[in-house]
Amino acid sequence: MATMSGLLGPGSAASRSGAAASADDWAKALGQTLEKVVLSYAMLNSCRKLRSFSGGEEFEPWLEHTTEMLQEWAIPDAEKQRCLIESLAGPALDVIRTLKLIDPGVSVRDCLEALDHTFGSVEGPEDSYCKFLNSRQRKGEKASAYIQRLERLLQKAVMKGAVTAEQMDQTRLAQIVRGTQYLNPILLHLRLRERWEHPPSYSQLIKEVREDEERQAASELWEAQTLEPASTTPLQTASVLMVSTREELAQQMQVLTERMAELQSTIDRAKASRGKEPHTGAMERSAYRKGTEMFPRPLDPSLPSVVLLPMQLHPSPHFLHLQPSTWMQAPSTWPPPENPRGHKVGEDEH
Repeated sequence: MATMSGLLGPGSAASRSGAAASADDWAKALGQTLEKVVLSYAMLNSCRKLRSFSGGEEFEPWLEHTTEMLQEWAIPDAEKQRCLIESLAGPALDVIRTLKLIDPGVSVRDCLEALDHTFGSVEGPEDSYCKFLNSRQRKGEKASAYIQRLERLLQKAVMKGAVTAEQMDQTRLAQIVRGTQYLNPILLHLRLRERWEHPPSYSQLIKEVREDEERQAASELWEAQTLEPASTTPLQTASVLMVSTREELAQQMQVLTERMAELQSTIDRAKASRGKEPHTGAMERSAYRKGTEMFPRPLDPSLPSVVLLPMQLHPSPHFLHLQPSTWMQAPSTWPPPENPRGHKVGEDEH
């Protein structure tokens, strides 16, 4: 091999080194060419994703879509502007042409602002900022959906000049803390109230929020599949007792009707028996009051009246000694007849 190298001489070595250098240069050139082709192809596909706008369509949906697409593209600003111009036609394209005649180095943001001034709403910076501040999380709305809806309002406020681009992250975080429901666990999990000095960007924030929502959903699903309920709730008990067919409902209605009739008859009987008791009691009380004076007073005031005194268990000469058969009836004549001994009734016997 050494002999062959000597026979070939130093020129062969130089030729080999030159070939290697040319191969490296060729590889670099090929890589640059492929990079340009891939970039141009990506830009071409990106431009095709933009919706066309001529001025007669609804401007707000088109502006939201175009703004989101331009923010996602990792291409130079000049290429974004070219894609934006290619998507325009009619009066919308005339607005950008006039703007470029005045300022050839106009940016994409300036183009969107000019289109917004021409075809967008006429609300001022204060109105757009008030809409942003009054936005609150709706009942049942996810935090990620609320943040996405809030971002569109913030972009409008920035385009109107109410908020600067440098203040977007801090303004967004403040409104999320203010507008999110108080019991939302995302505020606690992500420590959003403690990140005021170093607020996250929109892409970082929406990523963290969606990941936390996925963890919560997985945890709730696991609890529903593995954990048993501790007790039966009233709602579950009522669902078990629900009537499934019309026949069962009719049977239950019939049973309830019969029970109501029985209850009504019981109430009527109780009222009837209760109505008789007061009348009987009144008669007894009336008889008791009349028993204290069995003999009527005479019509002549000069005649003495006979008053019945209560019987005593022990006889006493100071009270009348009348048999029950005697004092229960009023005397038929006055004065009373004399007894066989010659004494009148009511006189003491000595």
